[in-house]
Amino acid sequence: MNDRDIAKLALCSLFRRIPVERFAELVSGARWRDHQYRKGGLILLQGCIYSSLYILLEGTAYAEMSDDEGRCIRVETFSPVEALASAVLFAPKPVLPVTVGAQSDCRIISFPKEEILKLCMKDKDILEALLAEGGSRIQFLSERLRLTRFATLRQRIADWLVRKAQSSLEGRSNQPLCVRVEPSFEKMADLMGVARPSLSRELSHMRSEGLIEIEGRTIYVKDLEILKQIRHQKSEGR
Repeated sequence: MNDRDIAKLALCSLFRRIPVERFAELVSGARWRDHQYRKGGLILLQGCIYSSLYILLEGTAYAEMSDDEGRCIRVETFSPVEALASAVLFAPKPVLPVTVGAQSDCRIISFPKEEILKLCMKDKDILEALLAEGGSRIQFLSERLRLTRFATLRQRIADWLVRKAQSSLEGRSNQPLCVRVEPSFEKMADLMGVARPSLSRELSHMRSEGLIEIEGRTIYVKDLEILKQIRHQKSEGR
């Protein structure tokens, strides 16, 4: 593994707390594989045993879940430098619940499970980051499940904004109601269960109606009470 790849991998959430020089030492003797995938290719299949941790080094990928009738639901999108399904790797039965495909040309570095365990034993920062990532996945999935009770995307956005804005107000007064979108609008779209263009369109509608303003990754809530009303409205087809 060359210095450029090591520098990229060091940006992964599992390793970013470690100085690059230290990380280079840790992976110097580790077993790993380099995978290349063309746009539209399959990276991992739903139902396969997930025995190595895949880390997306270059390109973008997606995860889809299908049922026995062939219907597919886009679950998540991935960008560099993200670890794929890290929580599944250490499950009692590490069966992948989704199919992962290449949204663009991709390059992936994989480490066998045993190598990840060795890295965790050598540096507790990696172990803590791995546990934190598993916890974040649980929070993400529970939040996404909570949002499914709303019939429309607008209601989901309104509910999410209301709760985030109210949380930002705790202990503060006379401050603008704003929500920081972290880590990206792509992940927000994943949370809402829609494609990124669908989220952008609805946010644009809400902006044109004066409900919100958007600057970079910050959403300013203009009228909290109207957003509260929206999340309780009956579906009107949007």
